[in-house]
Amino acid sequence: MKRRVCKVLASLWFFCAATAFAVPPDISGEVVGREFFGLHIHRADQGTAWPSVPFGSWRLWDAYVNWSNLEPARGRWDFSRLDRYVAMARLTQVDILLPLANTPPWAAARPKEHSGYQPGNASEPANIEDWRQYVRTVGERYKGRIRHYEIWNEPNIKHHFSGSIEKLVELTCEAYQILKSIDAENRVVSPSATAGAKGHVEYLNRFLSAGGRDCIDVVAHHFYVPNTGPEAMVPLIRGVRAVMNKNGVGDLPLWNTETGWWVPNGDGTAAAPYIARGGWKRVDSVADTNNYLLRAFLLARAEGVSRFYWYSWDHTGGLGLIEPKSGQPKAITAQWNRAVDLLVGATAVNCSNEALHWQCTVTDSSGASRQFSWSLGLP
Repeated sequence: MKRRVCKVLASLWFFCAATAFAVPPDISGEVVGREFFGLHIHRADQGTAWPSVPFGSWRLWDAYVNWSNLEPARGRWDFSRLDRYVAMARLTQVDILLPLANTPPWAAARPKEHSGYQPGNASEPANIEDWRQYVRTVGERYKGRIRHYEIWNEPNIKHHFSGSIEKLVELTCEAYQILKSIDAENRVVSPSATAGAKGHVEYLNRFLSAGGRDCIDVVAHHFYVPNTGPEAMVPLIRGVRAVMNKNGVGDLPLWNTETGWWVPNGDGTAAAPYIARGGWKRVDSVADTNNYLLRAFLLARAEGVSRFYWYSWDHTGGLGLIEPKSGQPKAITAQWNRAVDLLVGATAVNCSNEALHWQCTVTDSSGASRQFSWSLGLP
């Protein structure tokens, strides 16, 4: 059937409507909703204005509401910040994903052990009853207001989780049982291994095969490819899907709960050392015309990813979508807005490639299609 082709060749981008033509169904089998577009916001109650881009999901990592923040001493709870976040989410109709993680030192099996945060945060709790009480308290307080809970963050990195796979499965299954008993509609999201560390797919395989597959409703992963473009996510997503199928959970949703690239600050704020010295790919917010965001969203959705959480809206060290000093959105947010306009309501997204040439087709609810193609200028 006749159609028009729109090309993106490293220096420009545009899209066009085309007459409808048959395409394979979206792997996820879902109409794309606003919740596909997720964000991290670190300081929503401390000066960061509510994001100016449309989004439907909010992951509360590095938002100061982990276990160590909520219960700094046994039985002494502080829900003030999380209460504010939940109120904000309710007003804006944004779904919260709350990671349950970071053991407070008083509860840690190894309270003096180094972690990426406070000493002991990466340790499993010494007494499983403390974990049960934490999960139960949070689940009951936010019943009907928080329905998605993610167990831990990047446990395949030792400074995030230093316990064993078996211990992680135990924590996950305990949380699953408790949260489901509070509200059968609660959904437990698997621990999110990160592609930023070697062996991340095998780590997921070990978790699922050790019993984790029986205690989750969603599989999460962090598809970071910071040194290259979004196309490098595709084999990683397929590797995760192969492991899901192998372990009998291929029908569960797959969420990318954390990914980002270096979007240099334009106000003189320096990039974090791990970014500036780590070979991260620069996505210049003003000069870039390679459409990282559009490409990333298209490719992830075509591979059946149901949610994509950008890290983060207000990161000051180079991954943020706003300028640290002024809070003004960076130019790259225009790509986010275009992606939302294109994808929300879409019934199918399909992509393919030949060598360095990629092509994606988006089918909207009316059956009309939009086609995009781009060629990578460098290997």
